[in-house]
Amino acid sequence: MNILLCGATGFIGRHLEQALIASGHHVVRAIRQPKRADDIAVDFVHDTDAATWSPRLVGIDMVVNAVGVLRDSTILPMRAIHADTPKALFDACAQVGCKVVHISALGAGGELKTAYMHTKGEAQAHLINLSIPSLIVRPSLVYGQDGDSAKMFRLLARMPVVAVPGQSESWVQPVHIDDIAQLVTRQINQDFAWSSPARVVDAVGAVRMTYREMIACYRAQMSDRPAWVVPIPWGVMRIMAKLAQIAPSSALDPDTLQMLQAGSFGDVANFAALLGRMPRHPNTFIE
Repeated sequence: MNILLCGATGFIGRHLEQALIASGHHVVRAIRQPKRADDIAVDFVHDTDAATWSPRLVGIDMVVNAVGVLRDSTILPMRAIHADTPKALFDACAQVGCKVVHISALGAGGELKTAYMHTKGEAQAHLINLSIPSLIVRPSLVYGQDGDSAKMFRLLARMPVVAVPGQSESWVQPVHIDDIAQLVTRQINQDFAWSSPARVVDAVGAVRMTYREMIACYRAQMSDRPAWVVPIPWGVMRIMAKLAQIAPSSALDPDTLQMLQAGSFGDVANFAALLGRMPRHPNTFIE
């Protein structure tokens, strides 16, 4: 199968590419700066018209969209990247008859009104309303050895003193990137019941735990010494988030803090059924 992979150089995209190629598919990478002969140059900031995408879909059987940014900015605006351009891409897929796999986010389109969740939800709803054969994967907190958030969590877990927001009442359900990649390839290879409207899968890990328990779980895989845990009140965390957002590379800002406080968890049953097994337990994540 010829698959156009948008966001192939990102964290999730890299792993999807490896898994799809290993499953025998031909992957065409849709990226900002092409490096290979068959790469296609795309710009998710400006490619907001379906007419721009239609020629790119000639000979393509399926589109996998794994494009996303964590923070909004003038250079990488979430409105375009998460909503306007994906909607144009999905419209083009509907016109030419391409199936779609879209990587959204757990909680997208829900009660949490951050820019990230709102724009992710907008694209998700548009795809559902198009009634084309598609799969929407909504991951919780994704762990991967090469992921930026995983590197940060491992760094925190190694420290002798670990600061946790609030009283660690935030619940998370971390899922391993390998399980996300296997879900996508398994459903593609089995030619699953490509439903119309889209099938939505909440991709969550095997267990629900507090943020504090997650850090302790990672630490236990790297050290036999427990850390000294220091709770930081949410009010202080909000001040820190406002200061941290000054740095463009910072993963912390008021929106990401709000998402952390809301948590990221769900029912694992559907994900496990489509995966063909229970997802990996967080105590096996660190290799």
